Amino acid sequence: MNYETSIGLRYLRSKRKEAFISFTTWISVAGIAIGVMALIVVIAVMTGFQDEIRDRILGINPHILILDLKGEMKESQRVVDTVKSTPGVTQAFPFVAFQGMVQNRKQLSGVAVKGLRGNDVKFLEGLLQEGRIDALNRKGNILMGKELAKHMGLNYGDAFNLMVPFGGVSPMGAVPETLKMRVGGIFETGMYEIDNTLIIMSIDDVESMIGVGVTGIEVKLADVYKAGEVQKNLGKRLGPGYLARTWIEMNKNLFSALKLEKIAMFIILALIILVASFNIVSSLIMTVMEKQKDIAILKAIGAKKRSIMQIFMVEGITIGIVGALIGSLGGYLICQIQQTYKIITLPKDIYYISALPMKISLFDVFLLALVTTCICILSTLYPSYRAAKIDPVETLRYE
Repeated sequence: MNYETSIGLRYLRSKRKEAFISFTTWISVAGIAIGVMALIVVIAVMTGFQDEIRDRILGINPHILILDLKGEMKESQRVVDTVKSTPGVTQAFPFVAFQGMVQNRKQLSGVAVKGLRGNDVKFLEGLLQEGRIDALNRKGNILMGKELAKHMGLNYGDAFNLMVPFGGVSPMGAVPETLKMRVGGIFETGMYEIDNTLIIMSIDDVESMIGVGVTGIEVKLADVYKAGEVQKNLGKRLGPGYLARTWIEMNKNLFSALKLEKIAMFIILALIILVASFNIVSSLIMTVMEKQKDIAILKAIGAKKRSIMQIFMVEGITIGIVGALIGSLGGYLICQIQQTYKIITLPKDIYYISALPMKISLFDVFLLALVTTCICILSTLYPSYRAAKIDPVETLRYE
C-alpha cells in the first residue's frame, strides 16, 4: 500500500478530539447506502408489477392478432397453416368475437364474447377456478370471468340467457336473439376488465347458433419479445389484405405509462444518492480544514499536489464504495426475502396479487453500485483540489 492510500484510510478513523469528523464519515456512508437500497427496492417493485401485469395480459390475450382487412376471414384454415409454419410461432387458432348481453333473472350486463375451439384454450387451464376446459366441447357451455359470475349471481353449472343483437333474421333485417347457455367453467385472469366482461364459448356453437364466421387468428409465440420480428415475417408470408398487431401495440398506452413511471421513480430516487454525495463533499472539506497542518507538512517534505489529491480521493472513494456495497447487499437481500417469504402482503380484492412483487437482477444491482461509485468519485474532486492548493508556507508560518 502506498503512503497516499495509507494516509487516506487513516483519515477515515479520527482521534477522540476530532470525533465529529468520524461521525460525518459514517453519516455519508449511511446516506449512500440508504439511497442505493431504496433505489434497488423501488426498481425491483416497479419491474415486478410490470412483469406481473404483462404475464396476466398475455395469459388470456394473444401475442399477435391477425385480422382480415375485408372483415370476416373466409380462408381461415389456410391462414392458420401459413402462420403455424412461421419460425417462432408455437400456436395459431381462429376465433370469433362479438358483443352481447348476459341476463340472469333481473340482472343484465354487457359482455365481450369470444368463440374458440376447446382444444385451442389449453392456455386457460391455469386460470380456471371452477369447471374444466373440455366443457366447451359440450353444446351450450361457456367459460365465464370470475367477476362477471359474481356480479350476475352465477355459479358453476348455472343456466342463463345470452342475448345476441344480430342473432336472428326477419324481413326487417337482423334482430336480437336469446340463447340458453350454461356456466361450464369460471376463470380468473387477475385483470378486472377481462374478468368482468369476457365470456368464452365454443366456435362451433357460435357458427351453428348465430351464423357468425371467423373474425381473425390468435397467435402464441415461443418468445414474446420477438413479436415484432415475427410480425414482419408474417406480413411477408400472408401478403396484403391482412393486419397483424403485436401484444405491445395492443397495450401500448399501459406499458408506456408503466415505463414512464419507472423512469420518474428512478430519477427521484437517484436524487437521494446525489444528495448523499454532497455529504461526502462536506465531510472531505471538513477533513481538509482539520488536516491543513498535516497537508502543509507533507508538502514541505516533498509531497506533490497529485499525491495530496490522491489522499483525499481515496477517503471519498472508500466512503462511496462501502456505502454502495452495503446498500446493494441490503437492497438485494430485501428483494430476495420478499420473493421467497412474501412478507409484504397486498389485499387481493384490490390488487389481484397476494404479495408485493419484486424482481431484480444481479446486473441491475451491479450497474447501480457502479453508477453510485462514479458519482462519489466526482464528489471527491473539488475537496481534493482544495487540499492540493494549500500553501505550506502560509499554514506553517505561525506554528
